[in-house]
Amino acid sequence: MKIKKILSIALVLLTFLLITTPVFATDAVFPFVTDDANLLTDEQESAITQRLQTLSDTYKVKVYIVTVRSIDTYSLDRYVENYYDSRGLGYGENRDGVLLLVSMRDREYRILSSGLGANAISTSDIDSIGDTIAPYLTEKRYNTAFNTFIDKCEYEIDGEINGFPFDYTLTTFIAVVLGLLIAAIVTGVMRGQLKSVRPRAEATEYAKQGSLRITKSNEFFLYRTVNRRRRPQSSSGSGGGSRRNVGGGRF
Repeated sequence: MKIKKILSIALVLLTFLLITTPVFATDAVFPFVTDDANLLTDEQESAITQRLQTLSDTYKVKVYIVTVRSIDTYSLDRYVENYYDSRGLGYGENRDGVLLLVSMRDREYRILSSGLGANAISTSDIDSIGDTIAPYLTEKRYNTAFNTFIDKCEYEIDGEINGFPFDYTLTTFIAVVLGLLIAAIVTGVMRGQLKSVRPRAEATEYAKQGSLRITKSNEFFLYRTVNRRRRPQSSSGSGGGSRRNVGGGRF
């Protein structure tokens, strides 16, 4: 009798624990796109989901897009963090990932980055991404907004992992401008010191006879070198998954 009684009590306690313990969706089954506000067509949602799956497989950082009609219980900042944590989102132990939340009634969005996602997408990057996608959200071009968001995330994550490509176009332009500016200053100073010198049609009288002999001249393009640089990481990023950035605005 005592054994049966003990087993009955244990069964009751186990049932109570199963009922009272909250059950959360795990990241393994959680979709990349949750469009509760119905902003996308089925085709658009499928295409975006495929892009996010490919991004996750490539960089081991999961990026999510969530749309809701309204938030009644929490502030948006608290809601997006609770949403990320309660569903166990992110990749691996460090919870590497990025989440875009759009609330239609509030006309606001929030972006959360975690773990390696936070290393790649800082608070300033969140502001920059938000400034880019907000006009599309305002114009109801939701598919464009979400694809642009993915583009920005992929660029920052790839740069964090593989290093950012060196911008030869910008660097060359700056070098040329600086070179012309320096040359103009130097030649201006030299011209000012040669006021007594008259211009000559030929330069033969300035050259020593027989001092220069050119027998053959060729130009060859050998190769191009592309360098990549890693973004300096702040000390706050050493905590792995403990690092998190949250930001957003209105649209």
